[in-house]
Amino acid sequence: MGGPGSGRHSWGGGKTTTESQKSIDIRWLKRRGYLRAGITGNLVWSRRGEQIGLIAYSTAEEGMELNYRYRINGGEWEPVEQYIAFDRTSCNYGGHRTWFLCPRCGKRIAILYGAGKLFLCRHCYDLAYGSQQETTGDRLMRKQRKIRERLGADMNLFIPIWQKPKGMHWKTFSRLHKEENRTGYLMSQAMCKRLGIYSEG
Repeated sequence: MGGPGSGRHSWGGGKTTTESQKSIDIRWLKRRGYLRAGITGNLVWSRRGEQIGLIAYSTAEEGMELNYRYRINGGEWEPVEQYIAFDRTSCNYGGHRTWFLCPRCGKRIAILYGAGKLFLCRHCYDLAYGSQQETTGDRLMRKQRKIRERLGADMNLFIPIWQKPKGMHWKTFSRLHKEENRTGYLMSQAMCKRLGIYSEG
């Protein structure tokens, strides 16, 4: 849950992003009923079908405990036990919302990140959201892939789109196809500009 996938890196580099880290989202836990006192289990992260992380957890009324192993740069594994306290705020229409209290700074937070030995908030690890570091080319590439996904096309941007998805109107297909071509052209122009390659047209 909340796994990092392949991470996100912009053409311009910069801070490490939240998307590149293992994370624990308290809203995800609540939706699945995992915040009830006495619940125990495992949280698992995977990438491309391969498990890349696992931690055991147990919940109590006022917080949860994590048990896992950690190592630095291929060193020896060491066991880690981390307690994370909960805080609760009242909702406008009754009930309450549960938050993590960051173990380092004490802020109410919905998501904690495993960017180091402990799970802490993004501020303590100085993590940026991927969208904050996107260049124009990054945004255009993301838009182009989103269109291709809607068209059922290959995510390889160099493979032409020939086939209309079943059930899609030709008018919609034509519009999206043109938009994908235009976005791809603008993305290529942005990439050339960033690399100092200028073209006419």
